[in-house]
Amino acid sequence: MIAIRAYREADLDAVAAIHSASFPRQLRSRDWIAASYGAYPKTRIYVAERDGRVVGFAMWTEKSGFRAQAVLELEQIAVAPEHRRRGIAEALIRHSLAEVEKALETLKAVLVTTRADNSAQQLYRKTLGAEVEATISSLYSGDEVLMVARKAR
Repeated sequence: MIAIRAYREADLDAVAAIHSASFPRQLRSRDWIAASYGAYPKTRIYVAERDGRVVGFAMWTEKSGFRAQAVLELEQIAVAPEHRRRGIAEALIRHSLAEVEKALETLKAVLVTTRADNSAQQLYRKTLGAEVEATISSLYSGDEVLMVARKAR
């Protein structure tokens, strides 16, 4: 059984390890997670637990200031390699987004950027209704796509 909950400082080492394993080109995972947690409420982090162990995380960032019609970015999501392909990422997105939405007046849109060759685009279409709106050549380690899910008004 998977439980989704808000990140706590005690989760730092586990989340940093998942981040490091999932994003090998990114440096200083521990510092990144700690800094992101320190940016609350602009950035909100949630974790997935299985048998009391953190096995994944999702990081949501509010874009362009706090607004009545918020735009969120699914900044990062990762699941420990040995726990992938079991529905954990989908559960993280669905449950954590529902929690973030409770704190917002209105959610206008969700943004996701990911590598153009990342098969997770299917997950973002399924869970968020996101579609590719733009491709940015050679942004990080390759071409990136910007996906947007617009919410009904």
